[in-house]
Amino acid sequence: DKLKFKQKVVPGDTIILKMELTEPMRRGIVSMYGQAFVGNNLVVEGEMTAQVIKNK
Repeated sequence: DKLKFKQKVVPGDTIILKMELTEPMRRGIVSMYGQAFVGNNLVVEGEMTAQVIKNK
């Protein structure tokens, strides 16, 4: 959701994700704000929603 792509990412690039929880987990759903970096360059940032599944 609401992602902003700042630069192009190509095959072979190593992407580092830095995520911050913005809303607590409810029924396995969490909201996060994240940034993605290639080297020291910010390439993507935005809000994300994900479902957390417990391992059995």
